[in-house]
Amino acid sequence: MIKSKHLTKLLWWGAACAVLAYPIVDTVRPSPAVAQGWVFPWDAKTKRETRRPPQPRERRRQIAPQGFSNAYNRNNPGNRSPICLQLEQRLAEEANRGGQARTQLPAIEQGIRTARNSLRRLERELDSRDCYDTFIFTKTLRRTRRCVGLDRRSREASRQLGDLQARRQQILGSGDRSYQDDIIRELALNNCSAIYQRESRRRNPFSNFWQDEDSGDRGRVRGNTFAGLPFATYRTVCVRLCDGYYFPVSFSTLPTHFARDANACQSRCAAPTELYFHQNPGQSVDQMVSQQSQRPYSDLKTAFRYRKKYVAGCSCKTAEYIPEGGSSLPGAQPAAQQPASGGTDNERRKLSPVR
Repeated sequence: MIKSKHLTKLLWWGAACAVLAYPIVDTVRPSPAVAQGWVFPWDAKTKRETRRPPQPRERRRQIAPQGFSNAYNRNNPGNRSPICLQLEQRLAEEANRGGQARTQLPAIEQGIRTARNSLRRLERELDSRDCYDTFIFTKTLRRTRRCVGLDRRSREASRQLGDLQARRQQILGSGDRSYQDDIIRELALNNCSAIYQRESRRRNPFSNFWQDEDSGDRGRVRGNTFAGLPFATYRTVCVRLCDGYYFPVSFSTLPTHFARDANACQSRCAAPTELYFHQNPGQSVDQMVSQQSQRPYSDLKTAFRYRKKYVAGCSCKTAEYIPEGGSSLPGAQPAAQQPASGGTDNERRKLSPVR
């Protein structure tokens, strides 16, 4: 009797547990879709999107401004994109700007030394003239005429020294701060040349982290230089045909600017002139050739004649120039006889030859 009661209790407890466990089992029971493969519960209701196959990206190209000429010069044959010519022109101007700023450094440093020496001399003179009244830790300027004048000159020298030092620091700070890397990167993106693409990778500051030293370009030039780039910059020189005298027009330009430099050459001199050019860097004045005839300067009959003798009437000044016919230009005053030195002193200072 007792055993039957215990058995009845167990059956009731088993039935109660089964009823309570059914909702839990139904909750965790996987659905037919989930049975195909396991997914997270928060991804069960989201619709999976199929990925599109990767599409090749086109290189970004820029549109050249209207009116830009495609003529580049016969020294650079081939059909090149106008945007490449424009970017190369900007690169040459950037190189010229940086070079001209660097050429000013010697004069600025000389001015700094002069201003510093002048300031020290004035400070010593102020002390020797007993121009200061000292009280504990303070110095007061005596308001005499001599001391006030020395103090004013000392302040002016100090201001000049500060301006020169700030100018030098600006040039030194902007030497590496330029747009050369950006322009070369644009040249590479526009497929102007494979050399630009290599140069752009070389100038990338992060390229060395992913490239072994042995796998890089062997023998490549370190530093940001223009050596090996597929364009050449030129120095243009204005030659006076009557005696071979020459003076610079542009220190770094492209053949697309030769016509502009030729007009500037003619406007600066009353005597007949002709534009000559040579690569810069890479060549010297002895290798310059004519823009019109493409003949070297040494073939000119009057080459270096100004170094040997004075040619009467051969001058860039309208008042002193006399044509070969013997009559001076209208409105010109007769010039006095000058020694055989290649022109007057003012002219030699103004038109110094390119060395």
